[in-house]
Amino acid sequence: MLAAGGAACALAGTCLAADFRVTPYLQNPTTNAITIMWLAEADVSGVLGYAVAGGTTTTVQSAGTLASVLDYHSTELAKSNGNRPLPWLHQQRLTNLAAGTRYAYQVTQGGTTYTNTFRTAPDRNTPIRFALYADSEAEPESTGVRVNWDNPASSASRLYLIDQTTGYASNTAALKTRDLDFLIIAGDLVEAGGEQRDWDEFWRHNAGAYNDLAGGVPIFAALGNHEYYPGTRQTGGQGYNQPGSEQSVAKFLTYFDNPPNGRGTAEQQERFYRIDYGPATIIVLDTCNGNDAVADQDTSLRLFASTGSKAPDFNPGSVQYQWLVEQLADAQLRNRFTFVVFHHTPYSAGIHGDAVTGDNQLGSPVKLLTPVMLQFGVDAILCGHDELLERSVVSGSEALPGGGTNAYDLHVYDYGVGGDGLRGPDSRVTNPQQAFLAHTDAPEDWSGGVLQAGGKHYGHLEVNIARGGGGEWTATLTPVHLFPRMTAGGAVVDVERRVYADEVVLTAAPDPVAPPDPLIAGIAVDNAMVTLGFSNLVSASTNHVLHSGTAPWTWTTNTTFTATGATHDVQIPVTSYPSFFRLEALR
Repeated sequence: MLAAGGAACALAGTCLAADFRVTPYLQNPTTNAITIMWLAEADVSGVLGYAVAGGTTTTVQSAGTLASVLDYHSTELAKSNGNRPLPWLHQQRLTNLAAGTRYAYQVTQGGTTYTNTFRTAPDRNTPIRFALYADSEAEPESTGVRVNWDNPASSASRLYLIDQTTGYASNTAALKTRDLDFLIIAGDLVEAGGEQRDWDEFWRHNAGAYNDLAGGVPIFAALGNHEYYPGTRQTGGQGYNQPGSEQSVAKFLTYFDNPPNGRGTAEQQERFYRIDYGPATIIVLDTCNGNDAVADQDTSLRLFASTGSKAPDFNPGSVQYQWLVEQLADAQLRNRFTFVVFHHTPYSAGIHGDAVTGDNQLGSPVKLLTPVMLQFGVDAILCGHDELLERSVVSGSEALPGGGTNAYDLHVYDYGVGGDGLRGPDSRVTNPQQAFLAHTDAPEDWSGGVLQAGGKHYGHLEVNIARGGGGEWTATLTPVHLFPRMTAGGAVVDVERRVYADEVVLTAAPDPVAPPDPLIAGIAVDNAMVTLGFSNLVSASTNHVLHSGTAPWTWTTNTTFTATGATHDVQIPVTSYPSFFRLEALR
């Protein structure tokens, strides 16, 4: 049996650095599986062991693969920490696990052993807690650098009270105390996705010298425009041209084991995806590029499919949009709360909020997604990008699956205060949907040169989902900030976890009834036609789409049909007998 605990030596010590480039961290938890990843300094097999309390340890031998995409560009070689050898990536998917169960695990790499625990996803009737932030924008240059801290009371220029590295480290330290089920980062994890030094800095905060939060809390991440940004890797300037931006995203995809989406190209499989965890569904989108031909439908005027960008379009009619509709329809029927995560906040009072600013990384084009969010009753959209700490509300009507509508409010968050920015609003932009803005709605209280309360600070959004006494479910969204405490002389001594007075509580019915899974009642093959007989269909008025293919996640046929009753036959033309099918219900 393994003993639960932290790293076998101090995280900031040299013993871990001798064998681990990135200490073990958790990815993609489900009710019966989880992925454990780490990066080693040398081509030496690792040993992973795991067990439930009092149980027998299962041991897995892990042979790493050379992580060739995690290279340092020639422009980085003159900077600190550059020109390090390529690391060896270890990635182990553990299966046949028990739902909602905590396991102890340990990884031995070379002469170093790291220990921690993980927890599998629970069933849909179990309370959960997760947190979200965006825009950590990690880079070594953040150390010692304080961002400009816009003053709501005057136009005077001033700097924030602590530097960016301390701010981000304070955020992860606070998150580690909260017993989270998982953490979501809504894009801009690093300053430049093409700069390996920036990724090194990100993992120091999450699985390295500063903190090992990710060793016990799985991270789900959305792509932000900074993940597409090559930085100095870009030949001929710091733009978003190819191959620079795709090389940058390749680093992101190497570090994360996201669920595949089954749609789009092979390169797009993990750029947008879905998570089902307890009573919640989280849908993660890639909104970093839209319609290249129409400026107000595009979040990036520098990424172009014609020049090799694989960033998926998010506009209606696109592959990602069609997939989104399918997932929202299914989540509305099957789960209690639905959250959609992407980087570019569609409603903002900041520089990215309106074309009047002349910005070429606008978030406002993503408003095109609001109607479908309202249609399927999305509870909240969780974003970043403008770094304002702003909540907006859009009122509308959900179309109920059984007919009728439900008037409700859709909450939209910009929580881009992970560890960078702390920007204020742009005087040229108004946001009629704004319900809370930390910059103005949390007034600073100064006394004798010491900040007593209020102000805009680094932080995160905490979400607690639980069942109430009457059987109803609630999701409580708590805006957390890390408040710098000061001495009488004005020196910062530490940070304190505090909460803004803008907590939102969402409710869901006691027991939304999930439809039974459609069953294949019979299969018949006649020449180039496959006939599938289905039972347990949702209703005669429900549209369905049947996906079939010959290899996992490679859909060769997508057939939409309207059921004529609880059972229905569908014919699919195929050139070879499909090896698997997936049926989804659409309204």
